[in-house]
Amino acid sequence: MEKTMLKELFNSLFEFMPLYHQTIGCIYHKDYGIEPNLNKSQQKALFIIKKKGRIIPSSLGKAIDMQKGSLTTLIDSLVEYGFVKREGDSEDRRKQWIFLTSQGEEYISKLMSSFQKEFERIFEKADSQDILKMIESIEFVKEVLKNIKETGVITCK
Repeated sequence: MEKTMLKELFNSLFEFMPLYHQTIGCIYHKDYGIEPNLNKSQQKALFIIKKKGRIIPSSLGKAIDMQKGSLTTLIDSLVEYGFVKREGDSEDRRKQWIFLTSQGEEYISKLMSSFQKEFERIFEKADSQDILKMIESIEFVKEVLKNIKETGVITCK
């Protein structure tokens, strides 16, 4: 791989991240009046659990880049709110699954609805061809990253 191309990719991503957080990412930090007002990590955890259906704590920790001690505190808080439950694995007593409760599902549904409305507001004046290009580009980037992940060269843990 040509180093100049990698340098350009690196710089583009470095420029992209703040733009994302200043334009789209900010919708995840607004107060939509949904109680309780969970923090960013708690919300991310609920979204990931929702997407996966159920997840083991170590996989959740990797997905939200959180260490074991902090992760345990986060999961405990979500259990206290009644949003998630822990359940032991029937085949491996050491393994524990985390899944959403009906309260957690309801909370996520409200939050997603608020995010969707805000997202639509942000993009309401955008050109439909630009939106289509964004979708195609993001799908392409997702595939490249999945392929990189499958090679096992990623050292992030």
